[in-house]
Amino acid sequence: MSILDIVSHTPVWVWVLFAFLLFQGLLAMRTRKTMLVRVFLLPVFFFAWGLYAILTELPGWPMALGAFALVIGIGFLVGWTMASHFPATSYDRAARRVKSPGTPLTLILIIIAFGAKYALSVGIVVNPELSMTTGFSILYGTTSGLISGAFWGVTVLQLLQAFGYIERADPPPA
Repeated sequence: MSILDIVSHTPVWVWVLFAFLLFQGLLAMRTRKTMLVRVFLLPVFFFAWGLYAILTELPGWPMALGAFALVIGIGFLVGWTMASHFPATSYDRAARRVKSPGTPLTLILIIIAFGAKYALSVGIVVNPELSMTTGFSILYGTTSGLISGAFWGVTVLQLLQAFGYIERADPPPA
């Protein structure tokens, strides 16, 4: 199967989802004020997508779910560490909005996450027997856990900064 075959046989909803996620990533590159509930959009989405895919696409879902659970903490630390290299968020009490400085971090995470999930899904379509192997189940769960954990790590750090639980100087401009 060629790359053109794979791309042309990808359902339209996948490209719509990718466009929506890219749009969210591009918005995150500008300083913005958002409602608190909206801050949770991407972490909840990637957590739910990871669990849903594990439970519906993999016969070996218990192994994948175990890997997901074990690795989500590592992903959290990765996201926290990455976010700590960017300017801190704040909270505008009058507007009741979280003020996030524009960074490429969300866009980078979205591209990595979508690319990894797309590649794993293509692997299943191209070779359905792959989804039945223990190694692939563990890889799928690990990937989903890292992705979900990274989004949660970024979000938790940003919220702790916004509400003043973590005081730190912003890093110097690059």
